[in-house]
Amino acid sequence: MKKRREVRLDSAVDKLYVVEKFVEEISDEFYLNDNYYGNILIALTEAYRNAVIHGNRSDRNKTVELSLETGADGLRFEVSDQGEGFDFASFTDREKLLYQPELKGKGILMILSLADEVEFKNGGKTVSMLFRIHGIDENIVERRSGLMKEYYGTGVKVKKEDDAEEYQ
Repeated sequence: MKKRREVRLDSAVDKLYVVEKFVEEISDEFYLNDNYYGNILIALTEAYRNAVIHGNRSDRNKTVELSLETGADGLRFEVSDQGEGFDFASFTDREKLLYQPELKGKGILMILSLADEVEFKNGGKTVSMLFRIHGIDENIVERRSGLMKEYYGTGVKVKKEDDAEEYQ
């Protein structure tokens, strides 16, 4: 079952804390480990910073939209600005970005390195990032949540060889 969330933010770098809070809430909800959390946090904050500075040119009258869609393939985040877009084709060569320090695009390099799939849409106004986290769906979240409640509430259920359940 797919879920979608959206957050609209002012185009201001001082709103990065909202992006961080968004990622923390997602990580808590889906019980993501620190590796996923760190990768998503860095990629999303870089995408937001690029949208504010390069896309919207720090114009506080414009907004940046963050969205999340969950699916069987993982978590897909999109960051969209109200700028003019950019020629993203010149920023997708990792080797060039990595070994030519005079070039801009280090934030995009981080996004390309951390996300499993990156796609630029709307003429460069939107960056879509997929993080492959298999099994993200409502049933698994409910099961994991129940297990956590069970663990912290009454103990840990351990399955014995004869398939009988016993608390320890």
